[in-house]
Amino acid sequence: MKIALIDDERPSRSELRYLITKIKADAEIIEASSGEDGLKLISQEKFDLILIDINLGDISGITLASTARKIQPEVEIVFATAYNSFAEDAFQVEALDYLLKPFSEKKVRAMLEKYDRKHLNRESLDNKISKIPLNVDKKIILVDINSIIYIESQNKNCIVYTKNDKYMDSTPLKTFEERLKSSGFFRIHKSYLVNIKYISEIFPWFKNSFCVKMQYYEDNYLPISRNKIKELKNLLRI
Repeated sequence: MKIALIDDERPSRSELRYLITKIKADAEIIEASSGEDGLKLISQEKFDLILIDINLGDISGITLASTARKIQPEVEIVFATAYNSFAEDAFQVEALDYLLKPFSEKKVRAMLEKYDRKHLNRESLDNKISKIPLNVDKKIILVDINSIIYIESQNKNCIVYTKNDKYMDSTPLKTFEERLKSSGFFRIHKSYLVNIKYISEIFPWFKNSFCVKMQYYEDNYLPISRNKIKELKNLLRI
């Protein structure tokens, strides 16, 4: 679970970090001390959960939350603040919860349990779906998720590579990423989403970067972004 803490007060961030790691020891937590830094963080990295203070000094936490919702539609947002008069704004950005300072272990635990319940239900539903619809030549084709090797973003479209064929679809790669996240797919690069179980090789590439080869498409070399290689190796346990 990857979490962003955006608050201009270091003691508040430290307290939240302590409480979260006490409950979820394996959580990866990244901090931002201003709205501007928070915006950069959200633009550069993908999160499961973002905790945002209302008063960040430079950017309103409400504004930042609205922007975060546009950049990462599936992310869960929690307001962690001393202000109790922004519940309606929290509703507008579909916030998961609203934590009031001072924080307590009980409240933080309840918030994390709410997150777990929501995503357990979502993953259960996703696991029941074995096909994904593709818009091809004005038709909707249902493709087995298990047959998809990788997906490439190209000129505002996506090419879906399967074991036996490939399809052009107008769905954004980010949407495919969200739909297929629970099915073992990983975004190795801004232009590539791969089915992890079909990775056959990882090897060094230009300028200390890496590439992957995929089964069924061994002649295609897919680059791995520098900021993704560590996460990919962790997923593959190498």
